[in-house]
Amino acid sequence: MEDLDSRLLIEPAAVVVHAVEQAKEIFNFKHNSYVLVQGCGPIGLLLLTTIRTMGCRNIIAVDGDEKGLEMAQKLGAKWTVNFMKEDAETIIKEITEHKGAEMAFQCTGSPKAASTIWHYVRRGGSMCELGFFVNNGDTTYNPHLDICNKEIKVIGSWTYQAKDWLHAMEMLKEAVAIGLPVNELVSHKFSLDEINEAMETFWYYEL
Repeated sequence: MEDLDSRLLIEPAAVVVHAVEQAKEIFNFKHNSYVLVQGCGPIGLLLLTTIRTMGCRNIIAVDGDEKGLEMAQKLGAKWTVNFMKEDAETIIKEITEHKGAEMAFQCTGSPKAASTIWHYVRRGGSMCELGFFVNNGDTTYNPHLDICNKEIKVIGSWTYQAKDWLHAMEMLKEAVAIGLPVNELVSHKFSLDEINEAMETFWYYEL
């Protein structure tokens, strides 16, 4: 890849293309599928980008941060839902003809978020959990109401395989080709000598 900023995204992009490949085992993506992405951090936004490059146009982004939701819209989300300001479950039902998302990706590391995503998925729908790269604690859900009764299919995803890096590069090329501003996901660039400053900046933005 010739574009430096896009190359900086290859590693996290590999995480999301791996998750999408996992999701394909339980869901057949179509252009008109209602796909929900919970969490508009770097992983969620790249996940959204990936499914947009696949032609999915009915993408719903859910987050509590307006800047993340604005970026989600730039990258192809048709609808954005701020759960801090509005009843996310009700709005998602309205968007999806009172059914819920057909496929949902849980991209946060928040146990609370992991307990709510079930309410956004329709009966017979699917969900991919990729937000917990590390153990951030337990979450709460009702196995009967959230999974069994609705017959939801669930799959997990963790990091990536070597082949996913090649797929990630092609995905980023396609994103640039169709005009998605993926380079805007790179907020800062540092030299190796500036690693301490980079870490301080990272923790400032995380907090």
